Amino acid sequence: MAILVTGGGGFVGLNLVEALLERGEEAILFDCSVLPPAAQRALLRHGRQLNVARGDVRDAAQVNQVFESHRIEFIVHCAAVTSGAAREAREPATIVDINVNGTLNILEAARTHGVKRVIYTSSGAVYGESLYRLTRLYEESPALPLTLYAITKFAAERICVRMSELWQIEVVCARLGTVIGPWERDTGVRDSYGTHTQLAALAVAGKPAVLTQREVRRDWVYSRDAAAGLVALIDARAPRHRVYNLSSGIEWIDPIRGWCEALESEYPDFDYRLAAEGEQPNIWYTDKDRHLMDAGRIAQDIGFTPRFGPREAYGDYLAWLRDTPDFFRV
Repeated sequence: MAILVTGGGGFVGLNLVEALLERGEEAILFDCSVLPPAAQRALLRHGRQLNVARGDVRDAAQVNQVFESHRIEFIVHCAAVTSGAAREAREPATIVDINVNGTLNILEAARTHGVKRVIYTSSGAVYGESLYRLTRLYEESPALPLTLYAITKFAAERICVRMSELWQIEVVCARLGTVIGPWERDTGVRDSYGTHTQLAALAVAGKPAVLTQREVRRDWVYSRDAAAGLVALIDARAPRHRVYNLSSGIEWIDPIRGWCEALESEYPDFDYRLAAEGEQPNIWYTDKDRHLMDAGRIAQDIGFTPRFGPREAYGDYLAWLRDTPDFFRV
């Protein structure tokens, strides 16, 4: 079977494509950007099961062209603009076009070509205000999105659910937690890097990190687990629900300090410290504290349980940095 991954050259997309190739699946990477050399080399190690198709999800003709040469059974729709406030103020129509209309194009192609299942990669950001009000987030928790990114992700979710009913196509939405790990980079559609990526780039460059006085609580999930969860949703016989949280479901204690310690052990020229009073940190923390997303539904229905806690994640991330030494240098 062939699996189409839209936004396959992005952060989550690359992790997913790599996971699919590792188990011998035929993966079609659909993206409008060019893969970085390190990613090309890594994916080519897995043989000839990778197909790369350049295209934009906003262009229905380009989307449908992919189906002319491949028998696609599953689509994992990762393509999106992960926008910050500045882009939202500057380009709201573009964000809506990619995140909402692009999703409609994918759903239309799935209906036209008889795709077995579409997995839509949503975000925990759709919970919005509930992330700060509730102590734990379940799939039934109120979705009160705040940013244009979150609003469009939630709108796309609801469109997926509605069109699956009207068009009789199977769609499952996965709300990702705060993803960290390999392959995060500037793709032109991702406005903010995760804290762990910022620190990795500083360590590789031999530059010091100046941290904020307090760590931010987030619903972390390692990128390998995010990819594995999406694969589990591909494999599932008949998902009982349309929406699943996909996060670690556990609190990571002092995750930023722990990552700094791991990096320091690997890169002797790297050091870190807390910012002095009045000093500006050089690490940007995403936002205020967020509460945890519960991962019980995907465990019960699909049988998927994340396997990476912070220690395992950092060990694997360091191994990836050793194997991909030039990723942050280009």
